[in-house]
Amino acid sequence: MVSEGNPIKWSRFSLSYFTGRVNGENGSMQVVKVLNNSLILAVNENGEEVILMGKGIGYKKSIGEKIVSSQIEKIFELKDKKLKRDMIRLAIDTKSIYFEIANQIIQYAIDKYEMKILDYLYLSLTDHISFCVKRVLDGVVISNYYVREMQRLNPKEFDVGCYAIQVIQDRTGVEIPKDEIGNIAFHFINGQVDHPFNELSLKMEKITRNILHIVKLHFHLVYNENDFAYSRFITHAQLLAQRIVSNQMVESSEKDVLVESVKNSCKEEFLCVERINMYLEKEFNITLTDQEQMYLTIHIHRILEKK
Repeated sequence: MVSEGNPIKWSRFSLSYFTGRVNGENGSMQVVKVLNNSLILAVNENGEEVILMGKGIGYKKSIGEKIVSSQIEKIFELKDKKLKRDMIRLAIDTKSIYFEIANQIIQYAIDKYEMKILDYLYLSLTDHISFCVKRVLDGVVISNYYVREMQRLNPKEFDVGCYAIQVIQDRTGVEIPKDEIGNIAFHFINGQVDHPFNELSLKMEKITRNILHIVKLHFHLVYNENDFAYSRFITHAQLLAQRIVSNQMVESSEKDVLVESVKNSCKEEFLCVERINMYLEKEFNITLTDQEQMYLTIHIHRILEKK
C-alpha cells in the first residue's frame, strides 16, 4: 500500500508576488552576470542580489553596468539561494526566447485575470514551452489532452492556454497543437497562490503523491526539494496524473525504437515504472502506454542523476 503524505507544495523558497510591470525608479542596479538576453544577475542599492527579467535586458551588457528601469519587466528577490540556482541552470540550458514567451503569457494572465502568480511558474512554464517546441519538432504530439474538462472547470486558465499556444506559434514559427492548451492551463492552476482544488485536482494530487512515494521507496531516495530536477519531476508526474484521470495518455507508435532504447539503457528506472504501473492498474484499472512509460523512465533517470 502506498502511503499518502502532505499535499505537494510547488516551491519551498521565499516568493515575491508580481502584479504588473515595473514602473518608476528601482534605485541603482548593476550587472553582476549576464545569464542570457532576457535574464541578468544584478545587485540592488542595498547590495542584495536579484535576478532581472526583460526582453533584451542582457544584450551587450557589461559587468558593473547600471540597468535602466524601463528595461526591467520582472524582479526576482533572492531571499534564499534556490531561485538563483534554478534560474541560472535553466538559463544555461534554454534559449532566451522561451523566457520571453513565458513572461508574455504570464503577464497576460496577470493583466486580464489579476492572477497572483508564484515566482516558480516563470521557471516551470519556460521549461515546459522549451520542451513542448522540441517535442513538436520531433513529431511527438499529445492528443485530446483534457481540453474539454479544462475548459469547463477552469475557464480562465483555459483562456490563458489558448493565448499561450498562439504566442508560441507567433514567436517560434512552430505550429502548436490545440491539445497543448490543457498542459499550459494546468501549469497556471498549480502556479497560482491558493488556487482552489476541484475533485479531479484532488485525484490528480493523490496519483502524483503516490508516484513520488513509489520512486522514493524503490531507490531509497531522500528527495532534495530545493533541487530543480525534483520540481521538474513533480511537474511531469502531475501532467501524467492529469492524463490518467482524463483517460488521454500519450499513444504509442507501432514500432518505436526510442522506447526500446530507453528501456535497455535505464533498466532499473524501468523496473520502477513497472511498479508504478502495477499501482495504477490496481487502483484505477489503467495501464501506462509504452510512450508514457518511456517519458516517466527518462524523468526518473534525471532525478537519479542528482542523487
